[in-house]
Amino acid sequence: MTTSRVPSLLTVLFSDLRRQKLVLLLFVCIIATAFAVIYVAHANRLLTIERDDLLSQRDQIDIEWRHLQIEQTALTEHSRVERIASQRLGMVRPEGEQEVLIPWQ
Repeated sequence: MTTSRVPSLLTVLFSDLRRQKLVLLLFVCIIATAFAVIYVAHANRLLTIERDDLLSQRDQIDIEWRHLQIEQTALTEHSRVERIASQRLGMVRPEGEQEVLIPWQ
């Protein structure tokens, strides 16, 4: 009785892989490409979120700048400055005879 040796499953798989090197290489390339696509999509989402946050921050700063400009205009009005000078500091506008002109040299 002759017993034929049946090859093990691992032996068959490795011998088949040795014969199909190109297919194995293409499979590895496909997996690597899939992971690269996942990574790039994730990085793109993160950058989009960061851009949206920066645009929102820019809009808030722009609004604050406009408010500060309005406040500066209100604080530097001539009538307001004149009123504070007379009420708080007791300043008055000089009369004509009190004015002194200094000659320009």
